[in-house]
Amino acid sequence: MRAQSLLLLVALLALGSQLPVALGRKKGEKSGGCPPDDGPCLLSVPDQCVDDSQCPLRMKCCHQACFRQCVRKVSVKKGNCPRDPLRCLSPVQHLCSKDSDCRGRNRCCLGACGRDCRNPV
Repeated sequence: MRAQSLLLLVALLALGSQLPVALGRKKGEKSGGCPPDDGPCLLSVPDQCVDDSQCPLRMKCCHQACFRQCVRKVSVKKGNCPRDPLRCLSPVQHLCSKDSDCRGRNRCCLGACGRDCRNPV
């Protein structure tokens, strides 16, 4: 009986280590996403983190203003934003700032002229 318990424990630990992969995340990567990085790159600063495991509980390691730092994570809807091959001739105007600003399944995606709500691919 003791061997069965040990075998069960080993199996559960193995499954637990694969959970992030099954959810489409790298090991050590937290759920959620990074907020938009609209800041200009004014100077080169060393990264403050390498991955999410170096950040406090509700934070992720994200690119912000030319370097990686721990920032508060945002909720992200399923699917990826479509690529926009166009170039904008008018000033950039953002119509959303995060996925929760968009209705239904739509995501807040960066397009040629700023972020707007789009169907994910």
